[in-house]
Amino acid sequence: MENLIIYNTEDMSYKDFEVSKSDITKVLGFRNLLVKALDIEIIYDQIIEAYWDYKNKVNYWSLRSVSSPFADYIFNHEIRSSLNRLAFNLFNLGKLYLDWHYNEKKNRCFSFELTSKVSSKQKVIDHREGIFETNLNYVVGCKLRANSQHSALPVRTFTTGVGYDHDTSSRTANFNIYYYYDDLVKAGVPKERLSKNIKLDLTDIIDGFVYAISQKHMLNRKLTAVVVSEARASLMSMWQNYATEAGFDNYRCEVHPQENKRIDLSLEWFDVFEHLKEKHRNSINYSKIAFKQ
Repeated sequence: MENLIIYNTEDMSYKDFEVSKSDITKVLGFRNLLVKALDIEIIYDQIIEAYWDYKNKVNYWSLRSVSSPFADYIFNHEIRSSLNRLAFNLFNLGKLYLDWHYNEKKNRCFSFELTSKVSSKQKVIDHREGIFETNLNYVVGCKLRANSQHSALPVRTFTTGVGYDHDTSSRTANFNIYYYYDDLVKAGVPKERLSKNIKLDLTDIIDGFVYAISQKHMLNRKLTAVVVSEARASLMSMWQNYATEAGFDNYRCEVHPQENKRIDLSLEWFDVFEHLKEKHRNSINYSKIAFKQ
């Protein structure tokens, strides 16, 4: 038998109960499932925050480069340096997520791990194959991540300038980090996906890379929503009878499965999960959004 401690949060009094090992095993399984669900939301949140940081910095350097139109090698180094840190971080956070999402070599599939449903794994496989076939920027982003890990940083050269529209008399600041055919082939992008005259901007590549990850994340949420909800409800209700017997209206629980080991069974920490779901409600293709001047 295992020890269950019910604490009264109003006056910190407590009562302990003997609970079966099978019940403890069951509840710890629910808790581990919820921890995994929160962990992948946290990784996704880091990706989107890193993405916003990169986009903001590109816009910042676009404006700064307009005010410094002449060649300045030190200034140019600072541009490359800051963007390399942000792009490198973003690509590696993305790789971490993708390995959790599905990695055949490591026998990992997040949705299958939570649901134990083969159908969930197949939906993930079919979905990722569809993205691979239709989203070239995602394919390039995956290859650039591997290339930056083992060969070269993602930002080597960039171009800047100011465009002028004669019809509206408006000026547009341009800032681009281009990858051409030879660059992409060298990075490992399949030749059959490329045309000889292709020219891709790194920011567009990152847009497509993050959009693909966001699509995968929305699928993970959909496939695991039921088991996450059931695990949360089960964990919250499992000790209600003990709390009622103890006479506590407001309480928290912990178990002592081993000597000198305590595991908190409260779920206040899981509020972060709902916050992150609300923060990133939808999969958004940011490459389709233009900012009005």
